[in-house]
Amino acid sequence: MNRSVLMVMGGALMVAIVVALLVQSKVSPKARTADTSSQVLVASKQMLLGEKLKPENVRWEPWPSGGMYAGVYKREDYPDDQKPEIFDTPLRRQIESGEPVTRQALIPDVKGGKNFLAATISPGMRAVGLRINDVTSVGGFVAPGDAVDIILSYQANLPGATQAVGEMLIGRFASQTILSNVKVMAVDQSFKDEGREAKIAKVVTVEVTREGAEMLALAQQMGELSLALRRIGEKDTAESVITPLTTEAGTSEVIRKLNEVLTTGGPAASVRVYNGNIIQNVPVRPSGQQGGNP
Repeated sequence: MNRSVLMVMGGALMVAIVVALLVQSKVSPKARTADTSSQVLVASKQMLLGEKLKPENVRWEPWPSGGMYAGVYKREDYPDDQKPEIFDTPLRRQIESGEPVTRQALIPDVKGGKNFLAATISPGMRAVGLRINDVTSVGGFVAPGDAVDIILSYQANLPGATQAVGEMLIGRFASQTILSNVKVMAVDQSFKDEGREAKIAKVVTVEVTREGAEMLALAQQMGELSLALRRIGEKDTAESVITPLTTEAGTSEVIRKLNEVLTTGGPAASVRVYNGNIIQNVPVRPSGQQGGNP
């Protein structure tokens, strides 16, 4: 092999080495570190809805510039170790450990007198307080953030002592679920879940629609409300969805069926009357039918 060939091969080798070094510098850890030079405020521990943001519960942590999004708190915006003016502000939602703290997760202007509960209500929804006790609140195990069904138990004001509608015999009392999968916002004046220990409360605040608020206002006058605690994440099926109603007759499926019988007649257009040991089925004349008194 002559000298000129060796020089060509040596030059090619040098070029290959230079190219390899350039490629390595582009993908080296040092280059990747430069992309994480920005620091953002993140949670050092899990913080719950309603909990106040404390300096000891957060830290500054490097964050990729390509992963930045609106609302995060950047260290570069607070020079000379200046602290953000957000501490002692309640959280609008739960924040997990290592998650960036964002403006969207905090209650705005809460120190200026803005109501915390009002700030946490979802758009179009209403907060309603319900009187409860240890029995109607699942033994005190209902906590903020839980989902519950609301059951109304009441004394039906029917025209007879006992009524028969189809195969269903109705006396004086009835019970039914009037609202399903309702979010619990607060228990007494606590907006956060302070553990899962039983807490006997007097008032539970729930989040419902405007129609649901009307229904609950009426239902509290009709009888006693009970809460049924739902499994976390459980969803209603199409068959279990409750149609919102706001009238006494509409709130009670029992009374609605009775009204249909009394006004339109039908196969069960009769009233079963108990008089001591005597039981009688008294026919009920549909409305609009001519004749004497029913």
